[in-house]
Amino acid sequence: MPKSRKPSAARSSAAPRQPLTRERIADAALALIDEVGLEGFSMRPLGQRLGVEAMALYHHFPGKGELLDAVMDRLLDETELPPRGQMPPLERLRRFVHSYRACAIHHPRAFPLLAARRFNTAPSLALYERVLVAFADLGLDAAESARWFRLIGGFASGAGLAEGASRERISDPTPLRLERDPAGPDLADLPHVRAVAPHLRVDQLDAVFEFGVGVLFDALAAHAAANSPATAPR
Repeated sequence: MPKSRKPSAARSSAAPRQPLTRERIADAALALIDEVGLEGFSMRPLGQRLGVEAMALYHHFPGKGELLDAVMDRLLDETELPPRGQMPPLERLRRFVHSYRACAIHHPRAFPLLAARRFNTAPSLALYERVLVAFADLGLDAAESARWFRLIGGFASGAGLAEGASRERISDPTPLRLERDPAGPDLADLPHVRAVAPHLRVDQLDAVFEFGVGVLFDALAAHAAANSPATAPR
């Protein structure tokens, strides 16, 4: 009678496989995009990273687009919008814009998702609502809120994309001539370019961003005060 096989030590000591969940897939997708960029991201290597076939991912997400929306939600989880009442609405919005930029610095290869895709999930739309509440607290109506949201969002998204490019943390970057050799002889006929180059270096990005935030939020404060000078929060 054949002897029964005993489980091998490796098999018996192996840790149980973690269950596949939407959250785990989205986290792994963000980590993969951080490494290979959006251009190199696909379901097959994501499945390999998770130890499953790519088709298993479709039990949790109907398609790649829905998964990218979930990755967006993961990025937005890293932003900060203080609760209503914790500080004035202008400061809540300013805090949010700064955290949005920080997300671009931490995830330069994934950040284009926030710049290029629309809010389309329950978590992202809930955040959108909270941002709009801050605009409403400033006395803005729906049309004004939409315009200011697009204006500030366009600035923040553009600044975030510029962060990755200026730090050469995008896919297939080429060396930035203005960063490495702004006084090079090939720029001799471009005096204005050479003059501004020192003010656009990576070590100046904070100051440039703060300048833009200051211009926008001073204008927003003035607009809110003009609409409701007696009650608009500052």
